[in-house]
Amino acid sequence: MNLPMVTISRHVAFAATAASAIACIQVLTGCYADFNTIDHRVNALLVDNSEGLGGGAPAPQVNSYEKISSSEVDMDNKNPSTWNPSADQLTYVPTAKTDAEEVLQRLDAYQQARDDAPIIGLQAALEWSFLNSQEYQFAEEDYVLSCLALLIEQHRWVPRLSDTLIPTFDGTSTRTSSDDRLYKTAFKLVNEWNVEQKLPYGGQVTAGWLSTFSKELHGKVGSSENPSELTSQFNLGASIPFLRGAGPVAQESLIQSERNVVYAARKFESFRREFLVRITTEFLNLQVLRRKLRHQEVSLSYYEQKASRAKALFQSGRTKRLDAANAENDVLSSRSRVAQLWEQYRLAVDQFKRLIGYPIDDDIIISEEALALAVPEVEMGGAVTISLTNRLDLQTERDQLVDLQRAIRNAENALLPDLNLNLGASAPSKEVPTGGGWTWDGITPSFRDIDYSAGLSFGIPLDREIERLAVRQGQINLERAQRAFILFRDTVVINVRAAVRDIDAFLFTLDLQRRNVRVAQLAIDQIEVDPDRFDLLQTQNAIETLQQAQDDRDSAFRDVQVSILKYLERSGQLRVNPEGTLQLLPGMELLPYDDLAIEGPSA
Repeated sequence: MNLPMVTISRHVAFAATAASAIACIQVLTGCYADFNTIDHRVNALLVDNSEGLGGGAPAPQVNSYEKISSSEVDMDNKNPSTWNPSADQLTYVPTAKTDAEEVLQRLDAYQQARDDAPIIGLQAALEWSFLNSQEYQFAEEDYVLSCLALLIEQHRWVPRLSDTLIPTFDGTSTRTSSDDRLYKTAFKLVNEWNVEQKLPYGGQVTAGWLSTFSKELHGKVGSSENPSELTSQFNLGASIPFLRGAGPVAQESLIQSERNVVYAARKFESFRREFLVRITTEFLNLQVLRRKLRHQEVSLSYYEQKASRAKALFQSGRTKRLDAANAENDVLSSRSRVAQLWEQYRLAVDQFKRLIGYPIDDDIIISEEALALAVPEVEMGGAVTISLTNRLDLQTERDQLVDLQRAIRNAENALLPDLNLNLGASAPSKEVPTGGGWTWDGITPSFRDIDYSAGLSFGIPLDREIERLAVRQGQINLERAQRAFILFRDTVVINVRAAVRDIDAFLFTLDLQRRNVRVAQLAIDQIEVDPDRFDLLQTQNAIETLQQAQDDRDSAFRDVQVSILKYLERSGQLRVNPEGTLQLLPGMELLPYDDLAIEGPSA
């Protein structure tokens, strides 16, 4: 006899309700957390690991990433269009304005910039670059990706829930006594729910619930069989290793992921320090170019004065026409050098804007104001000791030797025989007697009818050749890494010693160039006081000597400042504020540019 329809509906509703309840539990336990939740978890990891470095190291913030903006048609297009016009569609217009004066006018036009363009100083450039630079964002994302890899690995060590619904329709053909065919159809709904938990020292525990609802939709007329049925079974199992795969080796992937995040935090902070040095160096290079341009413009004014005087002398008959023509050519040559320097400067500014992430099409004015770091008093041995203690990358190299030692231990564990404990138990749904016979309530487990099993499996290590080769491979890798670490450590020492020597070498050069500027300026002053005593060649040499000395002095100042920053960075003493500016150490002092670059102690 068929079950009443209301009973069938109740069983179907129960199966659907159970599946919905399991899905709700999974959502509440975070299995289907949205991306905002993931971002919060990543941010928490970033903060924890960055704060672990000390020194106020900031952590990058993860924002929700936008979805791709391309349409479905564009993404699935197998033949993207290409625009490549033929030569007939292009034009080339030659210019007749090739005269030197006309060319210079065009070069001068390239120099024009908006007067209302923002003025960018070093501090503003650093703050902007740490917020907008593409390179800095790449470094942040590398750090974020390592945190995501850790979250993936950590999730493998929490209870993993799964639920599968399998609806099935079956149809079978039978032949009756009258040689007619009759189709017997049935509907089956299977719900399989499982939870798995990895054990911290190897193995895993699993629990599951398998429920099946079946309903005969069409069968023999007058059949006395019950056409619908709801059954379930609870399963519990465990597999625990005692030799191979047992112990901390089971957590290798989690241990390495945790350590990799620490390495990523160190790498990101090292990048921030190196990036500050790069931005500062490029900014100082721009200032050197700008001052070189200003020196050339001053030289141009000297050449124009010389040409005007030579022209007046020629008109008065006191000099030859050749001298006046040479003086005029010197003016054109100086104007050409000004134009070339302007082009070098504008190109360098565009490259600097690309480096710091500033819009390429927007004009900026590089501030000529600068502060100079006071020269530190450095002792060579102390600098080496500090660098070997403080360098973050050296600490990572040292810790990675531990990773390789652990890899050898894990490879040796793989040589052991397999000895595993396997446990299992299952409980079917309880039989409930009724007046009409036996039926299944389909829900309540029958703990009287529990089936269980327990056993040991022992795998004899007859073939461990691959594992032995892996051990030897790990030993060689460790030996190579130890030698590489020694080379890296020696490189760190060499670079720190070179940075200390560079400070003194560039200081000597700066003092020498300051003296050369003063001597060259005296020659110019004498020419201006009594120009008749000096011919055109002497005047030209004096102008060029002064300009070269001023350029060399500014370059030497830049080299001193860069050498100080490189010493701090290579010795592991450079600290960067969260916004990207230089964090002053106790005793560190900033001086006005003129105090160090122009005047100096010997002024």
